[in-house]
Amino acid sequence: MFLGTDQVKTKDIRAMFMQIVNRESLQGLILILQSKVTAYAKKETEKFSFKVELFQITDLLVNITKHILTPKYEILNAAKKHKILKKYEVEEKQLPWMLETDAIARYYGLEKGQLVKVTYSGGIVDALEIHRCVM
Repeated sequence: MFLGTDQVKTKDIRAMFMQIVNRESLQGLILILQSKVTAYAKKETEKFSFKVELFQITDLLVNITKHILTPKYEILNAAKKHKILKKYEVEEKQLPWMLETDAIARYYGLEKGQLVKVTYSGGIVDALEIHRCVM
């Protein structure tokens, strides 16, 4: 959903929420903003039963996953995650972290606890795989 060019306030978030049809079955919502959002409006989005991502329209001008220096990201399912944790005999908190607020995590809509395989190729290394847990 796109919100107007004025500063986004709590009343705008509430009005937008009321416009959503089938909000009971909604799993996520992406709001694209052209202006700033107040802290209270951000807090209002946390009350929803589904995940709400806020993006500035300028953040979407370039696809950060297509840059030549960006590694390949693969989101692992629960079975693969369990296999990796068992293989290395670690808990998820012992793996390198990727913050939920990281640009890549936001782009893919990752949530806490998900495991991502990151593959670097080219340059100095032929292929390097690491795993990161979203925190």
